Amino acid sequence: MGDGGLTQIGDGVWAVVRTPGGWGEANTGLVVDAGTASLVVDTAWDTRLARRIAEAQQPLVSRAPITEAVNTHSDGDHWWGNDTLPATARITTSAAALRGMREDLPPAAVAALAAAGRPLAALPGMLGAAAAYMRRVPGGARLPLRSPRLPDHTFDTVLRLDVGQRPVQLERLGPCHTAGDLIAHVPDAGIVFAGDLLFIGSTPILWHGPLENWLAAIDRLLALDADLYVPGHGPLCGPAEIRELRAYWVWLEQAGREQYARGAGPLEAARQLVRDPEFVRWGVWIHPERIVLSLSTLFHGWDGHPPAAPTVVRRARAFADAETLLRELSAKR
Repeated sequence: MGDGGLTQIGDGVWAVVRTPGGWGEANTGLVVDAGTASLVVDTAWDTRLARRIAEAQQPLVSRAPITEAVNTHSDGDHWWGNDTLPATARITTSAAALRGMREDLPPAAVAALAAAGRPLAALPGMLGAAAAYMRRVPGGARLPLRSPRLPDHTFDTVLRLDVGQRPVQLERLGPCHTAGDLIAHVPDAGIVFAGDLLFIGSTPILWHGPLENWLAAIDRLLALDADLYVPGHGPLCGPAEIRELRAYWVWLEQAGREQYARGAGPLEAARQLVRDPEFVRWGVWIHPERIVLSLSTLFHGWDGHPPAAPTVVRRARAFADAETLLRELSAKR
């Protein structure tokens, strides 16, 4: 839901599920121990939406104040709304995610780049294409004018948070999508908040890698055998949808390696792969052009580079390729 409305998804557990789960449409959550305390999972980067979510939570937390919050990773659409949290709430993330938050572009810079994309998009070549795609990323969100509050509590591998009498188990499974991806498991409700380790109905992006870590993370999520999973983007899901995401990554790794071995670059490889009959099953996901973003990361690794967040130059080149592929796909429809 894009209006800040909360949906109850379990005993004392709510979520704001924003579909279809495109750029910036990140899901958030709330865990309440009635009459005691509450925990928030992720915050929206659109300042208007973040405030609406905070207002919608008030009746649920009036007698169970928010004492804890969790940011699942470093992408701004999952934590740039942290200023709407109570000042007394502790915010936890992984140590690797906190480093990423400090290193990433601040919201004002992202907003400026998106605004600059309008005139620059008319330029020919990589610069124009990258600028055009950058304009798509904020998706009309009103980003904060200044950098929001950072988490003040970190962990490395696993951590248990007590929300009143309810345990919430945090586990870092990154680096995968980003350097410090974590999940929040609410065992007494049978619910897992998976952050961007799960994109459902929305083409995932491998920014950091390695991909084998993401496959291991998916296996870990399945092993938890939860009743319900809240993805970072897209609708609530169960094991079947998670296995379909895993199948996509296995296919992309194998098919991408074949293209890499024959000397193709990420864009040419993506052009070939979206024509692969096997791709039909995933081509219905939104943002199919994002296949080239993940191929950029995979090719970078196969070139011998260690896993790392993309540099500004590498991200710009990948965005240019994504815009080019998107235009080609749109022209065929």
